[in-house]
Amino acid sequence: MDAMNNGVTYELTYKDVVDIMKIIDESVCQELHLEIGDFKLDLVKGHSGAGPAANLFGKTGAAGEKVRNAADQISGPKEAGIVGGEKKELPETAVKQRNISRDASSIDIVTPLAGVFYRAPSPGAAPFVEAGGAVEAGDQVAIVEVMKLMNSIKAPRKGIIREILVQNETVVKMGQVLMILDPGPVTVEKNKD
Repeated sequence: MDAMNNGVTYELTYKDVVDIMKIIDESVCQELHLEIGDFKLDLVKGHSGAGPAANLFGKTGAAGEKVRNAADQISGPKEAGIVGGEKKELPETAVKQRNISRDASSIDIVTPLAGVFYRAPSPGAAPFVEAGGAVEAGDQVAIVEVMKLMNSIKAPRKGIIREILVQNETVVKMGQVLMILDPGPVTVEKNKD
């Protein structure tokens, strides 16, 4: 961010902030206030959200609609991690992966980041993919929004999307399975719009 009074410059990346959040969440520490130049980060465990600290991930999703507090994605639905915003508990289906039957060749499409899952590029737009839809390797199948940054989730291989496990606009955890892909030799026709 900015240079400190001693002349040393500190730069924090998104990964640094997530790492800090995980360290605090896993430690006995209940509160952290970090200020580097213009950057301020307040983390409080077990806090109801009523206070001066800001929600790190913001209070709105890509479409400007209210989303669940991002604290749930770091520490689970019953614990607080980030203060600010309105805290809501996630339904059990959003927290625990369902036990579904899979072929040995099925591939999990997982999110590499914690954030808000979106199936479409914008509100009202058609989803990137539907269950039963064919995809090519590298096709975008979803978006995960993190700190107002939209991160593309892409199909790792050619195949058919067997099942979409996460509802649109749901907070997801890093490593959570979003979709099941059945790899195979399929032909995907692209629109020529």
